[in-house]
Amino acid sequence: MATGTNISRRAFLQRLAALGAVTATAAACAPAAPPAAPKVAEPTKAPAAPAQPTAAPPAKVEIKGNLQVVQKNDFFPAMNDWIQTEVKSFCKEKGWPVEVTYEAGYTGGTPFLEKMAAAASAGMPADLLMHTDGLVDLVRLKVVDPVTEIVNQVAAKWGNPSARQKFDFVKEGQWYYVPFFQRSDGGWFQRPVFKDKGIDLQKVRSYPDLWEACLAVTDPGKQVYGWGVTINRCGDGDWFRNRVMHGWGAYIQDETGQYVTINTPEMVKAITIMTDLYIKDKWKPMLPPGVLAWTDTSNNENYLAGKLAYTQNGGTVYGKAILDKNPIKDITGFHPPAGGPVNAEFNSLSANYFAMLKGAKNPGPAKELLLHFLLPLESMDAIFSNAPGFALPAYEKLWDQSKYIPTNPVALEQKAVATSPTGNVVAGTYPGPSMNPAMGAAASAGIQNDMVADILRGTAVADAVKTCHDRYVKVFKEFNLPGQK
Repeated sequence: MATGTNISRRAFLQRLAALGAVTATAAACAPAAPPAAPKVAEPTKAPAAPAQPTAAPPAKVEIKGNLQVVQKNDFFPAMNDWIQTEVKSFCKEKGWPVEVTYEAGYTGGTPFLEKMAAAASAGMPADLLMHTDGLVDLVRLKVVDPVTEIVNQVAAKWGNPSARQKFDFVKEGQWYYVPFFQRSDGGWFQRPVFKDKGIDLQKVRSYPDLWEACLAVTDPGKQVYGWGVTINRCGDGDWFRNRVMHGWGAYIQDETGQYVTINTPEMVKAITIMTDLYIKDKWKPMLPPGVLAWTDTSNNENYLAGKLAYTQNGGTVYGKAILDKNPIKDITGFHPPAGGPVNAEFNSLSANYFAMLKGAKNPGPAKELLLHFLLPLESMDAIFSNAPGFALPAYEKLWDQSKYIPTNPVALEQKAVATSPTGNVVAGTYPGPSMNPAMGAAASAGIQNDMVADILRGTAVADAVKTCHDRYVKVFKEFNLPGQK
């Protein structure tokens, strides 16, 4: 991972003075009226009590320059637009100048970490980060501050975050990220395509059976391809690879996080089965053209065009169908992700987070902004409704208290996956710790992606797996870990 990249940064605006004074004034009472006649005068009325001083408004939170917000450029434009509009509206109401910049939705192969680290090192970090990536490395690089107090404040209203978020966002007893919303992940399929073949997809719980079902419904003549999933380097490709490895009992690290466990017969078998899908003639009919070059948006586009019977994706594909009034929305079903012969059921959902950046100039305003998104039910429901079936509650009580979630059956279908108590079993890191910096660095380097690419170019699976293992060991040793026994 490159760490010496020089990053040009916009100069911060000069510090603004935001101090204001409010002077309370009291109204003087009017004098009593004179007597009406020289006879005995009526007693004068008691003077009115002085008006209470006008309460001074709460002191403005001091703002230094612009409030700098980094927002994930997610795969759902409607949600992106709503978040950015809400950020600007809230800051305008507060009188805070704000600058919102986008960061790539999938940061693999981008200088995301280098930029964040360089800004922190230069003493010019953004004030608030809204993203999903870099969980391990941002902590390792000391870019983010603990936010346990904020998480507790939100949990006091909405209940505990899911088991998966606790696994992902906590290190040594401290929360480093505030859960925002969970991201839908799983299978999406055209119900009639499978029903017409007599296949009840909800009963299909293993990948081999799923692939056979997808092959059975394939009809290239009608441009309907059964398996719309890539293994190219992207979020969807990484997710699928991790699930296959875990399903076949192949792991990357041991339970201590000290040792690499890639070079095993289980890993060779898992990777062979996965890559055979894209190599063997048997499966070619169910693969759409160009699938090996797809990115995270490609399967969305092809599914929404009616070309895919099945894909694995975040809920963006379903949510976009709703917002675009695409007729495919009415025939789309959610399929809980499948497993393998060793681990059959292991489901949970990752989440978008807020992060407070170390050394930021405006931690107070940043905290106010994130709580504006998290505490009002109206804000949370706006997120859910602007990303239907994709953005899901990250806190237990929101599932029942949300006014929007009960109106979306597909969102409700995902509750069991989102709230699974086995959320700490996360493919790709299990059985070791989630916050293993060596694992984060190796993932950022794309070592597993290189392994898959080598196999597709003709390298023997066992050789590619061994090379991947050796490269991981080297990374572990760079972090003063033994790497291998």
